[in-house]
Amino acid sequence: MSKVPVTMREARADDALFLLGIWQDALRMADTQTQLGDLETIIRDADASPDQRLLVAECGSEPVGAVFVRATTFGPLNLEPTVQIFAPHVVPSFRRRGVGRMLMDSAVVFAEERGVRTVAAAGSSGGRDGNRFLARLGLGAQAVMRVAPTAVVRSRLNVLGRALPHRTRLQRGQMQSSTVSELLAARRSQRRSHTVA
Repeated sequence: MSKVPVTMREARADDALFLLGIWQDALRMADTQTQLGDLETIIRDADASPDQRLLVAECGSEPVGAVFVRATTFGPLNLEPTVQIFAPHVVPSFRRRGVGRMLMDSAVVFAEERGVRTVAAAGSSGGRDGNRFLARLGLGAQAVMRVAPTAVVRSRLNVLGRALPHRTRLQRGQMQSSTVSELLAARRSQRRSHTVA
């Protein structure tokens, strides 16, 4: 397919419905009105902040893609300045026409304008094509963010805690190496009991 004339612009309040359609999987689980409200807030915040930009790709007057970028640090522990790129997404009928490249190019320009040497993009774990695209641009996997409901993690921690011979509550700022060793031993024991059948 041939490339199409696409322009980039900053998102406006009336883009919320379009963004809801393409970013449905990236938004919090809530009803449509709440999600639209979230997007309106994100658009307003990006418009008001020099460190954020929400960009929409248009073909004519039709929005065909979007990306959210922000200048921050690599993470709370690594203070290397980084531009984070979230949800570069192109509508299916406009994929493989250079729109994704334009979204990423705009994110890189945003980083260059600020003198930021590193960009980081978050791709969906199930987005095979998107992750391949990011890899072709030279972005390698740095970390895997795992997500679960708090109640699930609490439940698993409780099960794991029962496997320990005794539990020790740690005060804030304390670390007891024996507790860590016990935790690792319990985890190995749990794995062995699941593999032996």
